[in-house]
Amino acid sequence: MRPRIVCMGSPECAVPFLDLAHRKGADLIVFTRADKVRCRGGKLSQTPVKKRALALGLPVHDLSMKSDEAHRILSDFRPDLYLVVAYGQILPERILALPRIAPINVHFSLLPKYRGAIPVQAAILAGDDTTGTTIMVMDKALDTGDIVWQEPLTILPDEMAGRLFERLITLSVDLLDRNWDDLVSGRFTRTPQAGEASYTRLIKKEDLVIDWTRPAIDLHRMIRAFAYSPGVRAHFRDKLLLIGSAQWRPDATGTPGEIVAVEKKGFTVACGEGGLLLTEVQPECKACMPAASFIAGYRPQAGEKLC
Repeated sequence: MRPRIVCMGSPECAVPFLDLAHRKGADLIVFTRADKVRCRGGKLSQTPVKKRALALGLPVHDLSMKSDEAHRILSDFRPDLYLVVAYGQILPERILALPRIAPINVHFSLLPKYRGAIPVQAAILAGDDTTGTTIMVMDKALDTGDIVWQEPLTILPDEMAGRLFERLITLSVDLLDRNWDDLVSGRFTRTPQAGEASYTRLIKKEDLVIDWTRPAIDLHRMIRAFAYSPGVRAHFRDKLLLIGSAQWRPDATGTPGEIVAVEKKGFTVACGEGGLLLTEVQPECKACMPAASFIAGYRPQAGEKLC
């Protein structure tokens, strides 16, 4: 008998999990966030999950989980499981209670560490060597449910959040694939979370502005965590400059924010401790570019300052 699964997700990272459930032959319906204006011209844009679900010919809903209509649709479907990945809505208790087996969530950390919205970035910001993925049973609180499976993953030196995210998605899909039969039959053990919990918080715009008086190692982690989404900000010659990538230079010295060296592949900016060799930047109203191209066009000089 085909398992009846509700896939809930919105961004691109949730698509491989929808594909897995479809490939396994589950009877599927999909819930995702509502269409919204995401581009110029005011046109509505569908979530990546909605686009993929429609391409697969699956029923798609974008209702609020607080609505009676969402509850009716889910009740009528009589789900065995929810498979929730980066959905973006809180599930009320009456919704959580509907699956015959469990509401399952994929969380990209080794819970109870880094509960909340940005676990991948939080691991990089903390300077951790290891992170991982958790398959868990959802409950009414935030990321506090019982653990079904976990698997660790080493964070590579200088790894950016985007690349780490990709590897965690692959790891998580593989973990579910290997345990699929146990998942859809309910033959799995639920283990309460143990140990000290930590929580991430949503990032504010001011958190993305570089303070050059901070140690270079901290700023390097910040760039690795947030460079491509939502972007790390500085100013050069009174104009916005986004920092795409950098290398830690612990021996660099100078006044914080000062360009202390310009070389072929980038330019080094002094920090409170050490410095950063900026290797990829995005000037205001321009595309992201290698620092070498920026140097050729803008000709930054030693002694100039970023703020």
